[in-house]
Formats: sequence, C-alpha cells, structure tokens
Amino acid sequence: MMDLSSTTTPSTFAPSGLAAPRCLVVTFNRLMPADQGNSRRIMQLVRLYKAQGFEVDLLYHNEEGFDPGLSHALAGEFGRINVVRSRAPKHIQPGHVCRIVDWYDRGLDAAARDMHRLRGYSVVHVNYVWYSPLLEQFGSDVVKVLDTHDVFGERRAKYTAAGMKPQWFSTTYADEDVALRRADAALAIQKEEAAELAARGHRNILYLPYVEPSLRPFTPRGGDRPLTFGYLGSGNDWNILSMAEFLSKMQAKGVPFPHPIVVAGGVCRHVREGTGVIKLGFVQELHTFYDAIDIALNPMVGGTGLKIKTVEPLCYGKPVLTTLPGAQGLTHLWQMPMFDDNAALTDYMFDRFGRAGTSSALEELASLAASTRQALDAEYDGQVDRLARWLASRV
Repeated sequence: MMDLSSTTTPSTFAPSGLAAPRCLVVTFNRLMPADQGNSRRIMQLVRLYKAQGFEVDLLYHNEEGFDPGLSHALAGEFGRINVVRSRAPKHIQPGHVCRIVDWYDRGLDAAARDMHRLRGYSVVHVNYVWYSPLLEQFGSDVVKVLDTHDVFGERRAKYTAAGMKPQWFSTTYADEDVALRRADAALAIQKEEAAELAARGHRNILYLPYVEPSLRPFTPRGGDRPLTFGYLGSGNDWNILSMAEFLSKMQAKGVPFPHPIVVAGGVCRHVREGTGVIKLGFVQELHTFYDAIDIALNPMVGGTGLKIKTVEPLCYGKPVLTTLPGAQGLTHLWQMPMFDDNAALTDYMFDRFGRAGTSSALEELASLAASTRQALDAEYDGQVDRLARWLASRV
C-alpha cells in the first residue's frame, strides 16, 4: 500500500482570508437520506474533505431519482450541484462480464469540464471503478481520488460459488487495473482488499475503513420490554439469501427462540412470516430501529466489500453477532464472537440466550462491543490522519 507518512501536519488547506480549495464528488447514489451503505460511505468522505478545509461540490449522475426534497437536502451539504441524467448503456457481456467502457456515461465529460472551468477543483473524487474514465478530464494539477467501495475484478465468481446468479457489476482484472491506474489514490474500504490490490501491483492504494460517529454509549438496556435481537438490511440478493438461511437454521432447532427478532429495511419483503419474527419494513430514522433492539445480527453467507450493517450498530451502542463473512475486513479488530456459519450462530444464540438469566451474557457482549468500537476508532483515526497528510502534500 502507498506510504502516506509525512511530516506535514494538516489542519486546514485554506489560510485565513483565502478561498477554500474545492473538491468535486461524483456519484450515481441518491445521498439523501443516506439509507444505504454506499450512500453513507460517500457522505463519510464528504465530511472528511470538509474537515480538511475543502468546499465540496457534487456532480450527481442521476440514476436513483431527483426531486425537490432531494434538491433541498443536497443544497445543505454541497456548494454547487450539477445533475446529469444517466445515459450509461450498461451492457453485460456473456459470462456476466461488464466492461467499464459500457458502463461509463460519456455525457459526464462535458459536465465535469464545465464545472472545473467555473470552480477550479483541487481534488476530484469519483465513486466506483466504472467512473474512473472521468478522471481523464482533469490535468495533472488536480488530485484524482477513486473510492472503489469494493473489488469488482472477477466479482461474479463469488456469486457463482454461493450458487447465485451474478448480479450488478463484475469486470475483468485487466479492466479494473486500468481503472485504478487512472487515480492518484484509490481507496479500499477493507484492509484485506487493500492488500489484494497491492498484491496485483498497485502502489496507489489507500485503506480507509467505514466508521460513523458514536451516537449511543454501550449502556445496560432499560424498560420492561423483552430482550430483542434485530437485523436491518436492504433487499439485495445476499441479504435475502442470508436471512433465509438464518431463519431456516433457527426453525430447525424445533423449539421457538424465546426472544423476538426484529427485521427492518427492504429485506422485509422477502422474509417469510414466523414465530417471534417482527417485520418493521422501511425505517425513516436509524435510531428507531436500534433503540428497539438490544443485539444486532448479521448472518451473512457471503458477498464482497465491507458489511456496513456490521459496523453501524456499534454507532448506536449495540453489540453485534455476525458470521465471518459479515465481519470481513474487520476480523483483526473484532473482539465479539464470530461464527463460521449460521449453524454456529444459531447454536450460540440458543446456548447463551435460550433460557432465563441472560443479563450477564448481554453485559459481556456489550463490554466486548465497546472494546471493538475503541479498536475500530483507533484504526480509523490513524488512516484518516495518513490520508489527510497525503492530501496536504498534494494540494
């Protein structure tokens, strides 16, 4: 990975009386409300740039809708906003191979050049490898950052290995390598993915994990409601498969689990009714879900990228029980129990929480969760400092 060590101490890139440097963020994601992991990751970087003294503009490649409510919300976060309707062809070749040239919308080129001519960007930040061609619209005087969000080279193989039909974007290693070389720095959300890309010969890979500010302490629950477990996820294929397997393993025990399991988010449409399963559907505010549970679950069976649903509960003061795929990218920091599969996860739940007197088990989990959060914060702060020092040396 890139060596970001530097003697420069960043504070703000705009001395008093001078205009702030500007950063252009490019994304297709509907950022408000940030109710999906990729949107929250992007807003994490927006906050990071602002903290380093940048004024941040947005080039929104509209694939997820635009309306007055979104316009108003974005205006509160960004200096200038340009909305370009997507005309990306998004052809998928046989074998579910996606070429970046088929997924990139050349209509973005002129929009980016026009914004740069008017605003003069010091940094351009694009999300996902198929937006890397836009970086070619900027000269060497502009720092080019690509947030990968995931490793997409041969990603289809992970679906096939799980017995699933490949979905969304999967490209060749060669195409992904070209995309990464267009950037001065490419961000990996997982330490393992950063190492994988570095092993492929890339020397511009920076590791930046996903962390949100802590909003709730790890304190004992109050009130008279029963001990409650919960899962929050979108309706993507991995979440659907994971919840189906988890609930099947729970049912296979032959006796009801004595505590309710609350399920929220788009995955609810695909979760069958069952004893003790409460479906909340879409929740407008995340705290609504987390304030209703005591222990979060992530019974992931596979997938790629960092599982934000594993990190997010720690922001709300909730411990997490997860399978190893759900903790991918976090295992070197994780201090709570992790499980090889859903069979082991359900065994643990029935063993530790299937009878009376669960307060000590919950207290132990909460203590381990607090230690995990501290370790994650320490690693995140270190990586943010390295990224900030690198930006300060380039801008």
